[in-house]
Amino acid sequence: MLPGRVLDVSALIDIAVAKTKYARAVTATCLSSGGGICVPATALAAVYSIAPLSTQVELFELVSTPGVKVDDFTSGKVGDIAEILDGSRDVTAGHVIWCARNTRWPILTDRGEQLAVYDPHVMIDSLP
Repeated sequence: MLPGRVLDVSALIDIAVAKTKYARAVTATCLSSGGGICVPATALAAVYSIAPLSTQVELFELVSTPGVKVDDFTSGKVGDIAEILDGSRDVTAGHVIWCARNTRWPILTDRGEQLAVYDPHVMIDSLP
């Protein structure tokens, strides 16, 4: 399996503001090892909604990098994501879980316990 990660909101924030440098290091390692990065569009939108312009520039550079794929939230996924959510309203969490299931990559996040409620089988790479 090629190394890769699905980035949750907290990982995107960590990359954008270099809070711990962990997410940047993991992302760089995945990409330099021939793996990939999956960015759920819902997580990206959540970060853009609170980010200053300078942070948005960092995120644009990230998603423009070869090997980084923004996974769109399309109508074809709605039923699957709704099933993951099972009544919850955290659409971003559902989309992140959907991406992890489909890529078979760990989720880089600071809310691993919360995401594991949706699917205890997804792998979590916890931010420090």
